[in-house]
Amino acid sequence: MTTADLSRVIQGVAAGIGFLGAGTILKLEEQHRIEGLTSAASVWVTAAVGMSVGAGWIWPAVVGVIWGWVILSIIHYVEQYLRKKQEP
Repeated sequence: MTTADLSRVIQGVAAGIGFLGAGTILKLEEQHRIEGLTSAASVWVTAAVGMSVGAGWIWPAVVGVIWGWVILSIIHYVEQYLRKKQEP
């Protein structure tokens, strides 16, 4: 596979994942909240790791998984802290 072919595959996957990620985001009018951003980001990370593994770049995929896990864990704890702070 040439570099041009690989870039077209990556472009197609990125476009498809963009639509899939956008479908996971919900805007709740009554509560004035937006939900699903973390899920959409997780879908992007999963797609990027899958493309890295598919291209044979194992170590960048491992680093991406570790960073994604760390960032999502931090966001989870911050979200829990903010929700406890908002409760009466």
